[in-house]
Amino acid sequence: MTTTTDPLPCDGDVLSLADGGPVLVRQLLPSDRDELAERYLELSPEARRTRFLNAPDHLSARLLDYLVDVDGYDHCALVARMMDEDGTPGVAIARYVRDHHDPSCAEAAVTVLDAYQSRGIGSALMHRLAEQARRNGISTFTATVMWENRELLASLRALGADVQPSEPGVASVRIALLPVTADLHETELHRVLRVFAERVADAIGLRFER
Repeated sequence: MTTTTDPLPCDGDVLSLADGGPVLVRQLLPSDRDELAERYLELSPEARRTRFLNAPDHLSARLLDYLVDVDGYDHCALVARMMDEDGTPGVAIARYVRDHHDPSCAEAAVTVLDAYQSRGIGSALMHRLAEQARRNGISTFTATVMWENRELLASLRALGADVQPSEPGVASVRIALLPVTADLHETELHRVLRVFAERVADAIGLRFER
């Protein structure tokens, strides 16, 4: 087992969104398993197609086992829960999975339920995920984006992301995770992660291979 750094506390941190809404960001827990399956069903078939690659109609028991089996180091997942709504529902999730062939890289993805987009939730999750990744020795996020998403790819290229052909129909995107600075919100990393998160509905793919 690889030695890990301290992950985000299980009880999480409460952030204030631009519109004043409080959101709890914390690690994904095994107890989130049933809600994860339910929230997946709330995504339309089109949303599943564009947000995930080779997405199933529902999350099988085996796949759920994989998705909740996170260690905060090689496989990290953060969830956002709305604090001002009954039951504090989970509305977004971001995760990275370390590349076994290149431990400095990890595939990253973020999904925000349709009704909660454009509130900065995805961006907040991506920044927390990037912070955790850097602490764990990851210097590059990768993502798979459909070529049909030309506007997103053009935006990512303009902000310095490396975009290369992958397999038919998809592109491979690489985003360098620069060291944290006092001016993080003004850096290229902030801008590229914001685009990465805010355009999630257009196509950020996470492969379901298990």
